[in-house]
Amino acid sequence: MASTYAETPYNYSEIEKSVVTDIDEIKRMFFKAEKVLFYDACSFQRHSNLKEKEKSILIQYFENRGIAIFLTRCILMELSGDNHVLDRRFIEYINKLKNSGVSVVIFDEEYTYSILSDCFSTIERINEYLMWAVRMVKSPTSTITDTLKMNDKLNSEVVEGKNLKASDLYQRFFSAVRSNKEHEDNLGEELISICAHILSYLPGVPDGKLCVLTDDKGAASKIDSLMRRTNQEYRGSRIILFSTPKLIQHMYQEGVGLSEDEIVNVLSQGISENIVIMGITDYDFRVNDKIPLSCRELAQKIIEPNGIKIVF
Repeated sequence: MASTYAETPYNYSEIEKSVVTDIDEIKRMFFKAEKVLFYDACSFQRHSNLKEKEKSILIQYFENRGIAIFLTRCILMELSGDNHVLDRRFIEYINKLKNSGVSVVIFDEEYTYSILSDCFSTIERINEYLMWAVRMVKSPTSTITDTLKMNDKLNSEVVEGKNLKASDLYQRFFSAVRSNKEHEDNLGEELISICAHILSYLPGVPDGKLCVLTDDKGAASKIDSLMRRTNQEYRGSRIILFSTPKLIQHMYQEGVGLSEDEIVNVLSQGISENIVIMGITDYDFRVNDKIPLSCRELAQKIIEPNGIKIVF
């Protein structure tokens, strides 16, 4: 039997006071935040399992840098799984983020329409951004593709660009694909990439304000592909794609006081063997997409000046 997902976890009340869901408050936070970080499920799970010391270092970094955490509705569905309940570790992590002064937003993907409507005067213009993003991200086999195959009207609107005056197009599209979510599909990452892609076109959003944090190489490839397939002249602001190793190197280079052991503890969470990264060293002419290192070796490379530049 196929797995089923609930848009609202059964134990949602345990995080309700720690998250922001009001669209007006979300819009205010979006524009106020120094960075908006979309958390993928794999990275969120990984970080929620960190020991308290390393978890606190990560959270303090988010707070000090004015980073707002965005959990999309689909990612929340993935985190609650087919039993529709958020794990105790996830609840504690969300509450700890909130108590430390970090804003945590539950972001229904259709909220992108509301944010764009404050900046663009016509519905057609807003819907065009959804159309182009979906065209770029959908693959021959995916939940998005299957959903559109089953709904001729939605396909004609979203992919073919018919009836771009429909003000409820975002709501109908995102609701339809979420309702068809399947176990181990890539829907969460695909919807993050669509939202980030659309929001990157907002006037005044600088390069690097929008970030995606994922440790899934397949998801990273999907997000990167969407950005690359968009012609240079039509691209919005640049989006930072972080893995946990890349984020840790970024933090260290920004002066966060991380010891070698603390770096190892973060990197090793959820890793049973060597960690394989994409990066470049002094001996490389181009990016090597398969550099296997132990967590200790990678920690030493991060600390070493010019030891390695982590791409992902």
